[in-house]
Amino acid sequence: MAEIAIKMDRVGAIRDETKILFDVNLEFPHQQTTVVMGPSGCGKSTILKIAAGIVPPEQGDVYIDGYNINRISDFRLNQLRKSHGFVFQDAALWANQTVTQNLSLPLQIHFNNFSREDISRRVTETLKLCGYRDQENLKPDQLSAGERKIVSFARAIIGDPQLIFMDDPTISVDHEGVDILLQIIKGLKEQKRTLIVATHDPMLTSMIADNLVVLKQGKVLASGSMAEVTRSADREVIAILSDVLSQTSTYAGDILDLLGDS
Repeated sequence: MAEIAIKMDRVGAIRDETKILFDVNLEFPHQQTTVVMGPSGCGKSTILKIAAGIVPPEQGDVYIDGYNINRISDFRLNQLRKSHGFVFQDAALWANQTVTQNLSLPLQIHFNNFSREDISRRVTETLKLCGYRDQENLKPDQLSAGERKIVSFARAIIGDPQLIFMDDPTISVDHEGVDILLQIIKGLKEQKRTLIVATHDPMLTSMIADNLVVLKQGKVLASGSMAEVTRSADREVIAILSDVLSQTSTYAGDILDLLGDS
């Protein structure tokens, strides 16, 4: 049985006085890829941010590698984050920093043994890997939405993290850029990185998902292995899976079975 990278225990969240997550109990296994899916506004982004320790839950506990992140020192939390990366849905780049500075800062914070030359080389290599072709001294407001997303992706992987959160990593990216990112994500999976991905992208889901979490209105409808969840008898789960996964042929047998039962 796989070890657990992150455990969410009875997690609840409130935004603008409205409850958006209800008693979420989830486990994300080490060295596996878990895809979180559901309709827009169902809480996918919030689950990722809470699981990563970026946003605290109003209720419940979150454990990373067995540590309750609400009860550990800032030093320990920083050590955990050193091996994490996060691709934000809206890129979330520092507006007053250049592309180079946005990628350099995580290295400066977590890897104080890196020289200036080490950092510069790592930044250039990572941007090239991700297909970024513009000038490195531009600021986010000088980039397209797709370019900002690619830079956000590069920032997430620049520290060679073992655990990577990806919130709609291919959204706003052009076709060529998506192909590049898909190959990188596939490579990360093959390297046994722990990936937690929120997406509507059927191609990405079909390529990488070991496990699925299905959400609706802040509640977990189903979670488990790809095979278990795609064979769910729950009609709400079937409807969400049909909407997303029927767009690809990779799991056509499962989807056709589900649609036949609906």
